[in-house]
Amino acid sequence: GISPALAFGADSNGSGVAALLELARLLSMLYTSSRTHPQFNLVFLVSAGGKFNYHGTKKWIEDNIDSSEGSLLADSLFTMCLDSIGSGDELYLHVSKPPKEGSAAARLFAELERVGAGMEPPLKVSMMHKKINLADEVLAWEHERFSMRRLPAFTVSRLPSHRATSRSSIFDTREKVQTAKLARNVKVIAEALAHLLYNTTLDGSDVEVFRDSLALQEDYLGAWVDFLASQPRGAQLLAKGKSPLVATLEQGLARHLKGVKASTFRPDKRDPELVFYDTSVAVMNAYSVKPAVFDLFLAALIGAYLGTVYLIVVNFHHVQRLVALFSQPKAKVN
Repeated sequence: GISPALAFGADSNGSGVAALLELARLLSMLYTSSRTHPQFNLVFLVSAGGKFNYHGTKKWIEDNIDSSEGSLLADSLFTMCLDSIGSGDELYLHVSKPPKEGSAAARLFAELERVGAGMEPPLKVSMMHKKINLADEVLAWEHERFSMRRLPAFTVSRLPSHRATSRSSIFDTREKVQTAKLARNVKVIAEALAHLLYNTTLDGSDVEVFRDSLALQEDYLGAWVDFLASQPRGAQLLAKGKSPLVATLEQGLARHLKGVKASTFRPDKRDPELVFYDTSVAVMNAYSVKPAVFDLFLAALIGAYLGTVYLIVVNFHHVQRLVALFSQPKAKVN
């Protein structure tokens, strides 16, 4: 944006990153034992450049789809993107194309609805359908990057519309994220995913997977939000080498996942899609000046003064006579 050093993006999309890290921690515990290991593989992605038309996601998809080594992405059942889920009492599932009945995405949506309804207070989950407008310069949601490659995807957000001003505001600070509601939203998503992984969605089972030793840690979630909201994360600020922020996120994922790696994409020097400028912090000077009316008044005074001096010089002989008249000594009377 215009002021990357002042934008902290606590809810958009610090809450989404924090939720992904907590989901990685929760779901990784299901894969530690062969008895609880689901039959599906999970891939977690934290990408940069979200405010630049999801450029990081675009490059990652291109590298994985076009890779000669093969990729799990082409065979994925769905991709779930998380965006602005740090508050609110309703979640929206944004899709470019409604999922087919019986598909994994449709079953997950039904499970999100069911788990959300069982919360106290209930959390309503709705589906929002919006077609991709290729004429727009900027895509509405991140999942559209996947949908354009015919990969099933959707975005989970508390916002009903991509036009919400809070998604691009410098006032999106830590206070905008309610940790308790973020934890509730993550809990609903985690339970729905676990039910899908263990194929318990068809029998309507109410088994609570993440409890006791597997319970969600609200303090852990809040600590990540505090960390992410304490510093700006603009793509132009992360473009110079490996930043401490990226290293911390990589270490956080590596604690719970295998094969964690950071990818850096270099722009084409001949025809770059994005050009970043070096100056992210600048000083703006403001000067207090007199109003224009004061200048006009001052000009009138100066003009009057100069006019008076001119008249005195031109008519100096009259002035001299007048001065002599008043300076003559008075006659004495005896």
